[in-house]
Amino acid sequence: MIRELFPTFVFSLVIVAFQLVVFSNIRVSGVVVMLVWLWPLCVGLAGSTIAALLSGFITGIFFDTHAATPFGLTAVVAVLIAYLAVRLGREGVGDLESAAWWVAPVIAAVGGLLAPILFVIAGFFVLDFGLWRGSVLQDMVVNSLAFFVLARPLTRVARWGSGLVRTRR
Repeated sequence: MIRELFPTFVFSLVIVAFQLVVFSNIRVSGVVVMLVWLWPLCVGLAGSTIAALLSGFITGIFFDTHAATPFGLTAVVAVLIAYLAVRLGREGVGDLESAAWWVAPVIAAVGGLLAPILFVIAGFFVLDFGLWRGSVLQDMVVNSLAFFVLARPLTRVARWGSGLVRTRR
């Protein structure tokens, strides 16, 4: 268990650092691509429930400590996305070896569409109505396209980092 969780924890911190230093400064059509939502989704598709939920919680909490969003809101969205991906990963839907090459990216693209909506809805419940200054639809489309492109490489990193892929000796 610790063998799986420690590398996932470290990779989650690296993803948060990469999000804060690089991706938060790059805007595509005025939208920031949220790696902190994509990473837990990819760990979930790799098939590890506890690691996916841990990565969602860690990336969300650490990102929220540096962002001007309500504390814990990003974590809630990341954990929800991770849980949905775990359900699909456990069924073998997003398996990188047995499914078609486009299945995992399409699942990630759907996650990219859902995450901003979940974020806005969750913001409504914490009485923060100003989370988005631009178009939510634009944010959904940009994140969906970015998730589609980045899903396979990041899922491979998640599988490798969590020890789900064993090397032959």
